[in-house]
This record gives sequence, C-alpha cells and structure tokens, in this order.
Amino acid sequence: MRQSPFVHAKYLGRPASRSICSAVALLALLAGHHEARACGGLFCNSRPPDPFAPLPVAQNGENVVFSITKDPAGGAPTLVAHIQIMYTGDAAKFSWVVPVDAAPDLGVGTDSLFSSLARVTQPQFQPTYITDGSCLPPPQGFGSGGSVGAFPAGTGGASASGGPGGAMGSGVTVSFQGAVGPFDAAVIKSDDPVALKMWLSDNGYVVSDAAAALIDVYVREGKFFVALKLLNGVGVRSIQPIVLTFRGTEPCVPLRLTAIAANPDMPVTLWVLGDRRAVPKGFFEIKIDEARVDWANRGSNYFGPNGLVSQAANEAGGDAFVAEYAGTSAIARGSVYVNGQYNLATLQAAMTPPAYVQQVISMGLSSDAQMLPLLSQYIPMPDAVRAMGVTESQFYGNLSLYWAQFAFPPYDLAGLTTAISTSIIKPRQDAQMMIDAHPYLTRLNTFISPEEMDKDPLFFVNEDLPDVANIHTATFRTMCGNMDFMQCNAPVRLELTDGRMAWVRAGSTSTTTCQNRGFDLAPLASLPALEFAWDRETTGEGTRVVDNTAMIQAGMVANNRAYAKEEAMFPTPTSAVTAGGPGGAGPGTGGTTDVGGSGGSGGGAPGIGGTGGTGVGAVGTGGSGGQHVADHGPAASGNGQGCACSVGNTGGPGTFGLLMAIGLALSTVVRRRTTRGTNSRG
Repeated sequence: MRQSPFVHAKYLGRPASRSICSAVALLALLAGHHEARACGGLFCNSRPPDPFAPLPVAQNGENVVFSITKDPAGGAPTLVAHIQIMYTGDAAKFSWVVPVDAAPDLGVGTDSLFSSLARVTQPQFQPTYITDGSCLPPPQGFGSGGSVGAFPAGTGGASASGGPGGAMGSGVTVSFQGAVGPFDAAVIKSDDPVALKMWLSDNGYVVSDAAAALIDVYVREGKFFVALKLLNGVGVRSIQPIVLTFRGTEPCVPLRLTAIAANPDMPVTLWVLGDRRAVPKGFFEIKIDEARVDWANRGSNYFGPNGLVSQAANEAGGDAFVAEYAGTSAIARGSVYVNGQYNLATLQAAMTPPAYVQQVISMGLSSDAQMLPLLSQYIPMPDAVRAMGVTESQFYGNLSLYWAQFAFPPYDLAGLTTAISTSIIKPRQDAQMMIDAHPYLTRLNTFISPEEMDKDPLFFVNEDLPDVANIHTATFRTMCGNMDFMQCNAPVRLELTDGRMAWVRAGSTSTTTCQNRGFDLAPLASLPALEFAWDRETTGEGTRVVDNTAMIQAGMVANNRAYAKEEAMFPTPTSAVTAGGPGGAGPGTGGTTDVGGSGGSGGGAPGIGGTGGTGVGAVGTGGSGGQHVADHGPAASGNGQGCACSVGNTGGPGTFGLLMAIGLALSTVVRRRTTRGTNSRG
C-alpha cells in the first residue's frame, strides 16, 4: 500500500487471536495472474449484452461468504464458508490448498451467490440537487442552464487474480479423498510438515518455497488442509466456489498464505451471515470520512485500489476493514434463487437443441458461469462450425441458425438437464436457503498488499453495534438568495447527512454570462480519508484507536473561510462543521481571547458544541455532543461525543485555536511504515 501522512501507529503490534480459522485463502501457488475487468465497481448496472456472459464480480482478489449458525445446546457454532476460486491457465496445473482448524464437509457453490450479494450490498453515493431562493433568469437564449447538471456516474474498483495450489508428504491422516463437483479433493492432516509436503507432492501438488515455509507454520498450529485439483478431463471453466462446513468458533481469512500469490492492494471482500453484525478481530474497523467522497461523480473516488477505502486502510496502518453494509439479510431475499424460477419439466420437454437453449436463455440460466461448459459438454459444437472461428457464445446464442445448416454430433439433453439441476440449480437453492436462515448480513471490505499479510484476520459477532447503510446521500444546495444570482452562477454548498457543510463553488454576480463553474473539491481532497478506526470487541463500540475529527473539522473551517462573500450572505451554521462521532472526551482549546475550555464527556448521539466562556481558562457550557469548531464568536467547549475541541474568538477568526486543533490532531498520527524491515508494530 501507499505511504500516508495520516497513519496512526497506536495498537499496531497486537497479536492475532488463535481462534479457529474457519476458512479461507485463495492460495495460488501455480497459476499466473489474470487481469480481468469489471464494470461499475463489483458488478455491472445492467446485464451484459451477451446472454452467455457470466455476471461480473470482483477479480484479482478474494471473495468469501461466511455463515455462523449457533448451536442450540451451547456448543461451537456451525461455520460455512463459500470461497470463490478465480483461476485462469492450464487445468493440469491448477491446485489449491487452504488451512482450516477442523475437518470440514466439502461441497460446491455458485458464483451467483457472490454476484448477487455484491449487487445488493454495493455502496452507493447518491447526490441530490436543491436550489434555494429566487434566481435571476439566465441570459436570453442561454436556456435553462444551471448547476443542476447531469454528472457522470462513479465507477468502482475491480480486478482479477489467479489461484495456485499447495503440496506435502507421509505420516499423513487423510480424512476425505474423492470427487466434489469438478474437483479431486482431499482433507489431510499431519504433525510432520515434511510428511505433509511429501504427501502433496506425491499426489500431484506443487509447493513453492514460500508456500512450504508457511505450511510449516500452519502444521505447527495443528491445522487441517483442504487440497483441490481438477478432475481429469475437466476444464478451468468448470471451476465452482468450494463450500466448507464444520464446527468452529470464528471465521478466519488466512491472509498469510494468500500473500504468496497476491497482487499489491488486493481487494478482500467478505459477507458474514449471522444473527448480529460481524466485526474484524486482529484488524481495525474503519469509517470513511464522507467529506472526502466525490459526490458530483457518485463516489467514483471511493472504489478501487487507489480509492478512499484503500487510502483509509493505509491511514489506519494497513490492517483494517470497512463495514460497507450491516443490516437485515432480507436485502438479499430471492437474489440467488426464487421458487419456481427454473422449470426442469420445461427443459425436459424440449425436443431439439435450439428449443432447449431457448428455454435456458428465457429462464435466465445462460449467464451462470457453469452454463457454457455444460452446453459444450452435452451439445457439442460441430467441428465445421468450430473451424470457422465461431465462439461458443456465438454458437449457442444463434443455435437455430447453425442447427439448420450443419450436422450436429450426438447430444444428450436429458443428461444436460440433470447436470443443470446438480451444478446450477441445487447450489443456488442451497445458497438462498443459507441467506434466508440467517437474519443479519454484514459486508466488510479492504485493500491489502502482500507485505501487510502477516496475520490472519478473524471475525466475530458484536451484539450492540448499529446497522450500516450501503446507500449514502448528500445535497448540493445552490443559493440564489433574493434574485442575487442566476442559478448557473450561484454559490453551491455541499451538505452531508451528519449536518456538516462545505462550500464547493463561489458565486458570480454576472447577469450576462453563465459561467457554470465546476465544484472545487481540492481543499476537501486534502483531508484524511479515515475518520475513525476502532479495535472492536464483542459488546459496545470497542476502543477507538484513531480519531481524525479535529483535523477534518479544521480543514472544513479553512475551506469555508475561503468563501468570505458566500459566508457573509449565507452563513454556515456553526454546527455544520461538527463531525459528530461516538465516544471520547477531549481537551478544550481556546481562541486568542480564551485559552482553554473544558473537555467534553463522551457518549451520546452526535451534536453541536456549547457556547464558550470568557476569560483565561474559562469553561464553556456543554453542548449536546460532538465537536464544535466555531467560525465566529466566542471560544466554546463541547460536551458529548466529540473531542470537545472548539476554536474561535470574539469577533474574528480563531487563528490560535485553529492551530491548536491541528496540533492536537497531528499529535495522534504518524507516518506509516515504508518497509517491513525498518518499522515495527510495537
């Protein structure tokens, strides 16, 4: 990851918990990386024009779905991990190994689970545009004009990764070995790492030197290993997500093993189904400052390896997840499978390949990643058509045309129906049943580089934390006043849902020309991407280890002061620079007249600071919570959730107080390590 000026060093040396690692690293020990593009973030806003194109999901990263089902008798819960395996290359060279803490039952899943959950939980940033006052009419012949224009939609991050495998040798316990979907699978364990590596080698797995060293570590930790290869004659397009089911305590993503084949700033996205919100253990949970979002472009700067999530994770020290959705799992009801959606009897009634494939398309089965491999197996393309360079998508999408002109090799529609039932419909049914059986869904996301994958994050349930919406809103307010501006020249203020406001466009009093100036977001772009970071616990909010609200507030105050004319005409409420956040009292800071107010007490909902006292060291009256950085008026000290830092003085800008606030903020942040060798986490 990139170096950040806002990195917090505190707590970076915490050891990871030794709880049960329920699943899952994409261990690509053999395959080369394959760059794949996804549109609009993790998914497309519309179905691809090719009916046989799989719905895109994040590539070049890890996608995992966990479910946690409590034991009514009070024993260890049942953990289920759906792991998406993304691999391109030679089928004979595919191998995949993952450490787990108990011998699991194995099954296969569906890529539709991942694309569906990505779609319904994807963060969305929705600006609205409001005009206040009465605007002057635009110049004659100009048209309606104005600042309320069509802004380009934001794009998301994306990318692709390959998966390699693992290997080991003798004195090995094999608790399972056999076919699981397209895989030749085994579950193995040994107390001797040499024996384990020898077994893998003897069974056709190849272990790199880097993997061998990590396997030694996991063997010493008493792990079982799930090893997968493809069955003879099975191509890589038939790869399905692997499903692991066993008793455990906490889901885990073994990133140490992932580091072998990971790309820089690799996305890791996971969904956790349970009865309450899931939080990371051994990693921080972070909150993005919404003042940094490019609202005009629908949050385009949020996504991707250079986006706000990656920046905020860097500022938290590199090991951090953001909760992008936490709430009812009903958001995914019917997203993977709906009863009656697929009619096998209709497929069985189709007498010819063209009639059969038309039913496949009409049922929406054609976009499943397994559909083309199954069609090519059970309705083979004629050699004469293949010699013409026709792709499989072209062939099956226009099957009636080729059926009328070419002799087809033998086909098996009954076998195809059975394969569709077992490889596509049954995994979708199982995935939807898993979703519906758990009332709560959490989506967590991060970007992490190989050098930072030195511990395995675990995940557990917190009973108290509130829901997190994936839909975020903000308002661009155009201020015309009383016929003071044309709409196209009026000043514009960005207003966030937490009450904070920032000017983003200065006004022009020209009545002859529509200048249509763009929004100036540069001052806000210099603020930290990270607002808060927590070390979560099973109850409460945990320990807040990073709080950048003072620095963010100071930057927003400075931004608004640069709009002196706009502030004089449309003063920003003093509470509008409040960055209300949970917990934590802080020291008061005074302006040039008042030196030092009282610190506020923590807790409560976000609010505004109180009014300040006069005289040296005076104590201001408490507000209802939050941080208050006064732009005008007396120094204040807040009482409540924020740091209770207030900046200002009587009748003028609080220069001294502003510097104090920045100093306090900077005292809590340090530059992040630039290399592993020169920086420790102590």
